[in-house]
Amino acid sequence: MRRLLPKVRRFLSIPRSLAEVRAGRQPFVHSPQFLTLPLSLMLPQMCGPVRGRLRCPSNVSIVLVHNYPGMPLTETSLRYVGIDNYVVVRMPTAKRFLTTDKLKGIAQWLDSGACSTEYVLYLDANDVFVRNDPAIAVHLLQQLRCDLLFSSEQGAYVYECMPEVKAWTDGVAEAMKTPRRYLNSGVFVGRKEILREVLAAGLQYAADDDLSHRELVDAIRARSVRERLPRFPLGCGSDQAILRYLHPRFFPRMQLDYACALAWRNLPQGGGI
Repeated sequence: MRRLLPKVRRFLSIPRSLAEVRAGRQPFVHSPQFLTLPLSLMLPQMCGPVRGRLRCPSNVSIVLVHNYPGMPLTETSLRYVGIDNYVVVRMPTAKRFLTTDKLKGIAQWLDSGACSTEYVLYLDANDVFVRNDPAIAVHLLQQLRCDLLFSSEQGAYVYECMPEVKAWTDGVAEAMKTPRRYLNSGVFVGRKEILREVLAAGLQYAADDDLSHRELVDAIRARSVRERLPRFPLGCGSDQAILRYLHPRFFPRMQLDYACALAWRNLPQGGGI
């Protein structure tokens, strides 16, 4: 019952959240509450106004990483709005998929030389709706005068394992006077050169025996993350936790979209797992 309640709350909050989404101009919507309804219903609600009208900018590569056998939600959304020139990095289906595979997949793709654009726009493969021109992402990056921009959220999970990073993160957010102070790795945009640097640093904490997403969630709920991961973030299996850990190292070149202009996201404090 305890695990069912968050899903019920997400479902009940959908009408209000839809009104907020429609009132905004964010190019992307990345929020699990909308996954509680069928895609056939949500796609017209989210993307109907721009169906078939959007294109990928010539200086941007849109990248997804997954091992789904079929076409997941984000791919479906991209095609629905008219974007078919995106990149899918497919990971092996014979092994379990870790979220750190996102880091590995993007790094392998960049190292292959296949990326010919100045900017890379990453979208999580199965929970992002496209609602507006992807060029907005690059405009935001340029306005903030940074090289790598991540979406933000209120969920503060795993920061108990890195209190110094949390203190720094909270200090930056307080200066910005924003409640959305923590990095979310589901949507980000950046120049490919700094992305290479950040991925190389992050992959130092990734391994084949990392915790799975479920194992990490269970450890968080049991308050046993520090006990299980004495060298955190090594072994955590979470690309988001690793990127949160690296944020101070790459700041100010790497920043967060505190204004929530890149991706609409609505999660309660403590969420985001």
